Amino acid sequence: MIENETFLIKQGKSQLWSSPNSDFLFNRAGNFGDGLFETMIAVDGKIRFFDKHLQRLSEGMALLGLDSCCIDPDELSQLIASKSLGQVLRLRWNVFRAGAGKYTPESSTLIQQLIISAHQSGPAVKNKVAIAKTMCLYPTVWSACKTLNAMPYVLANKERRERGLDEIILMDYRGFVSEAGSSNIFWRKEDEFFTPALACSCINGVSRRVIFEAFLKKKIILHEGEFTLDELLLADQVFVTNCTGISYLSELDEKKFEISPIAELEELFQIF
Repeated sequence: MIENETFLIKQGKSQLWSSPNSDFLFNRAGNFGDGLFETMIAVDGKIRFFDKHLQRLSEGMALLGLDSCCIDPDELSQLIASKSLGQVLRLRWNVFRAGAGKYTPESSTLIQQLIISAHQSGPAVKNKVAIAKTMCLYPTVWSACKTLNAMPYVLANKERRERGLDEIILMDYRGFVSEAGSSNIFWRKEDEFFTPALACSCINGVSRRVIFEAFLKKKIILHEGEFTLDELLLADQVFVTNCTGISYLSELDEKKFEISPIAELEELFQIF
């Protein structure tokens, strides 16, 4: 049973998952942010959208020059199945470069860290929402990846808490809508949907990919592009998505939005 959190690590591709010792505290993840992570949900012992998590992780590893041969999806799936015991689990999977060195890497092999905890669903509706004042996003070659260097989101969510907000929306450096504090953002105007393009420096979220794929199959119109705040404020409905599911935003800049659940979306992220 997962009462709080379980920490496991795996070095290279030949060792078993085990509890870390004190030496593990000094590594390239902490020293340089030289790695990636995936936050995942496991339901009935199965990792939800695991194929899409693996795809995004693979893209990031190729960018960082990390050895993908160290990743064993079947082994990880079996491990999670053994830990589930009927619970819905939240998984934080850190994948970072092994070895020491300074800025210049000495290795392409991996250390994997797995943090297992009980899943807690996010709020269905977020009421207090505002645009970030202290942080905007700039393009990098890794903008779409979930790297271990997440300082823009740390500072944005620090501002969110200090302002007593339920959600904060980040713009890119040019003034286009990018994403929320830990989620991708979408909106609906009549029967059409909109979301920022990756050119706006947002992360290519797994839930984002799931929605794109589902809407394509259902022939629901989804526009991906560069949108201003004024365009967002014309929406009938606004929602944010991440691994925990969907939250609807009720108001922004005194503009009120519909908050009734969207059936086509709810069925994608239904847990129970």
